[in-house]
Amino acid sequence: MLTIAVDAMGGDNAPACVIEGTIQALKEGGNKFEVVLIGQAEIVEPMLAREETDGLNLRFLHAPEVVTMDDVPATAVKTKQNSSLVRGLHLCKTKEADAFVSAGNTGAQMAASLFVLGRLPGVLRPTIYAYFPRLQEEGLTNIVDVGANVDCKPENLLQFAEMLSIYQKYAAGIEQPQVGLLNIGEEEGKGSDTLKQAYNLLKEADGHGKINFIGNIEGHDILKGKATIVVCDGLVGNTILKFGESIPEFLGTLFKRALGSTVASGGMDEKTAAVTTAMFKGMFKSFDVEEVGGVPFLGVDGISIVGHGRSSSRAIKNMIFMAGHMIERKVNQHIAEVLSGQ
Repeated sequence: MLTIAVDAMGGDNAPACVIEGTIQALKEGGNKFEVVLIGQAEIVEPMLAREETDGLNLRFLHAPEVVTMDDVPATAVKTKQNSSLVRGLHLCKTKEADAFVSAGNTGAQMAASLFVLGRLPGVLRPTIYAYFPRLQEEGLTNIVDVGANVDCKPENLLQFAEMLSIYQKYAAGIEQPQVGLLNIGEEEGKGSDTLKQAYNLLKEADGHGKINFIGNIEGHDILKGKATIVVCDGLVGNTILKFGESIPEFLGTLFKRALGSTVASGGMDEKTAAVTTAMFKGMFKSFDVEEVGGVPFLGVDGISIVGHGRSSSRAIKNMIFMAGHMIERKVNQHIAEVLSGQ
């Protein structure tokens, strides 16, 4: 049985949605999981008492402190050792839990994961990626890094590509992940010195069969699905991520304005408008991060999965499932085997 430590206090909707998502995961997962829910007893225990938890593999661990979204990551890790975030990661360190899940402060979780768990052998810098939908086929494109590493050396970009290729192969079932280096043009000599050097390293790794490098790609290639992995530094990646998150809301607002004007002018009846609205919402289903839940920090010596601060109970449930999937597929072992041998 897999033991997953879950931060009950992490996220904008915590602890209610965390409790609900945890119970959903346990009910749907059968006897596959045991969950250790960590949080402030005076808040969490009364809420748990109102839920149907009989027969579920659920334990509660009191943690008197909370790392908030406003806390400075490094400071929070040092000063809040009794927080649900830090205590959950310590359970992984001592092998009392197989993975940790939180929808709390991403920066604090990365800092705590590094401080408590350390890095896998051979890893220079752990990284974090994001999901983007693909136009040409089913599935998702991963962009790495999206904020954990703002200033990257060429060898960092190479390792990001290697770690995410391993993740996609073993956890996502993609036999031949395709790596593209995000640049200002497709030609080999494009970009900064860092990008030029990274291109050479990626090309060399491709020659040794470590990755499948398809060359430089541009911004318009991301949603086209030209590569399953898009490599860039954290400054560029985080900017793309935040821009991408704004697309559904922006287009939704324009759609509502246009639809309202059309209906008001008599150009469309209400029944047709309802059908059109449903079609529009369906278009953006692939942007739904709830289905994935969260993402793991790649390169830390343990499984630490972070979700969006606005995570719902469905996202929490899927993060727990993702944790179990990573354990079963031995993703970290594969990363260590590849990178420690370099």
